[in-house]
Amino acid sequence: MAGGKQTPRQKMINMMYLVLTAMLALNVSAEIVDAFAKIERGLDQTVIITNIKNENTLKFFENAVAELGQKAVEWRDKAKISRDKTTEIVNYVRDLKIELIKVADGSESAAIKDGRIYADSIDKKDDLNVANQILLGVNDNGKAYELHKKVLEYKEFILTNVVGDQPEIEAFINELLDFSNPKKGLTDVRDWETFTFNSTPLISAVALLSKIQVDILNSESYVLEYLRTRIGKDDLKISNVEAAVSNPTGMILKGSSGEAEVFLVAFDESIQAEAHVGGRTIQMKGGKAKIPFSGTNIGPTMVSGDITYRNASGETERRNFKFEYHVVEPSLAISPTKMNVFYLGVDNPVDLSVSGVSQKDLDVSISNGTLSPVGQGGSYIVRPKSFGECNISVTAMVNGEKKDMGTRKFRIKRVPDPEPSLHNITGKTVTRGQLSSVQGVMATMRDFDFDLSFQVLSFDIEVIQDGYLTAASSKTNKFTEEQRKLMEGVKVGSRIYIRNIKAKANTIDDDVRNLPPIDYTVSN
Repeated sequence: MAGGKQTPRQKMINMMYLVLTAMLALNVSAEIVDAFAKIERGLDQTVIITNIKNENTLKFFENAVAELGQKAVEWRDKAKISRDKTTEIVNYVRDLKIELIKVADGSESAAIKDGRIYADSIDKKDDLNVANQILLGVNDNGKAYELHKKVLEYKEFILTNVVGDQPEIEAFINELLDFSNPKKGLTDVRDWETFTFNSTPLISAVALLSKIQVDILNSESYVLEYLRTRIGKDDLKISNVEAAVSNPTGMILKGSSGEAEVFLVAFDESIQAEAHVGGRTIQMKGGKAKIPFSGTNIGPTMVSGDITYRNASGETERRNFKFEYHVVEPSLAISPTKMNVFYLGVDNPVDLSVSGVSQKDLDVSISNGTLSPVGQGGSYIVRPKSFGECNISVTAMVNGEKKDMGTRKFRIKRVPDPEPSLHNITGKTVTRGQLSSVQGVMATMRDFDFDLSFQVLSFDIEVIQDGYLTAASSKTNKFTEEQRKLMEGVKVGSRIYIRNIKAKANTIDDDVRNLPPIDYTVSN
């Protein structure tokens, strides 16, 4: 069966995981931790895709019952049992991953949103204690032992109650769900739980648990494929045959290619069929023909053809099919929500999208800063690390291949200085009444769209009295008693000078600004 073979993606993930596990024994470096985060992202996508695929397979059984009646009921019911048991244990492993992250990062971890895990947002990816604490426990009572037991019970239930005596399927599932400990030597007596999770970084433990989810779902896929082939295996007679098209990507980028499948519904192996498209004849294997198409011209393209086959009476019958796909120019759009530069020390909102590509298929990275997703609609928050420039790079998964969508460069600027004033008194004059009512000096951001404020830390006041320059200092943003006495003694027409103004932003650590001096002429 096709379900028994590992895909190149699965082989690659398994190989990378083995290599990285070996490297972890030497050193848990930042690069290794980041590599495990990438593996987790891939495994998480595989879990989602395989789960959806298995869920959709149930529709086949429901359709079979509607068409064939009692002949298909037994296999439909077994498929439902398999789905229920699989969903139960896959959700159990998901909850276990969430528990690990919440223990390490806290219950409000940004890595958990709507029951899904975002590996890049895990704060303590390299935590070496949480896996031991939760999965191993103090006296071999951790949840890894419970997980081991549940997987073995799941495997036994599926093989006994769903599959029956099928050595090939049993061997495949036993290989996928093998929890035996690969001994390092004759003296290595550790159990699977300790061997797998002892002193394992958090991100590695999460990726390992995701791999177990993938293996369980792949086991279910194999079982569902077996059940599907059992429907009417011995006595099915085709009474209604229609041509069908698998869902193509629907949209491809210019210069790339795609592929669709056309097939006969309720196909029987004894039927010899061929597909005809654009003057070409394509022989069908297993009731399917692969129809290639290319992204040459921009816009929608309709593909139509037919499938011919010989029915039980030896007569040739024809079934038509058609499908449409769209070719679009590859384009990357990165738009700063509020301005065309990034400011150091504040949250810079960014909207990012690639035409024709779903957000879940995008991989976004940034240099000289951090980039965090906000929801799932393509919005991000950028926090630059230092002055200069940063690059935002995007790759997209298109038709199973990773493609470079481009890189955009942004300037990183310092937040502008605020404007000092006597509590928003504008202009160059101040009345004696205003002087008696204001409390001190404030610093205000003008025409700046970010939520940022400055607090005055200190300032000096200078006035000229009897021909002499007199000064007084404040170590806050408020007038001191000495400064008030100086201002009360000034005459109309005199000037008040405010010097050495220092202010600090409310969100930028250690960013103290020396603001320009201001002065006022006293009026009635």
